[in-house]
Amino acid sequence: MRNVSESDTVIIRRAQYFNTAGESIRMYLKNAIYLKPMETVEIVIDQLDKAGGTGGNFIFDWSVAPDTPEPVFEAVMISGYDKLGLSFSTQSKRIK
Repeated sequence: MRNVSESDTVIIRRAQYFNTAGESIRMYLKNAIYLKPMETVEIVIDQLDKAGGTGGNFIFDWSVAPDTPEPVFEAVMISGYDKLGLSFSTQSKRIK
């Protein structure tokens, strides 16, 4: 989660993790958090955590002041075994 504003705060109210079947696995925030201008917050899921399956995903509820840029939500997956490695990144899409 990245606040790309140089002057305004972003409020993150929910970070909910779902598995491939669309079932809620866990909530990552007990209370709202405030991202200062240009601040980044990470959620790390352990490589051995298979609860999300191959289609694990998040829903974030957030808000910003009018005329403030929307935050950026990115996922980076990195895994390695022996001499093999796999990685990819993806960005979020607004659903509401």
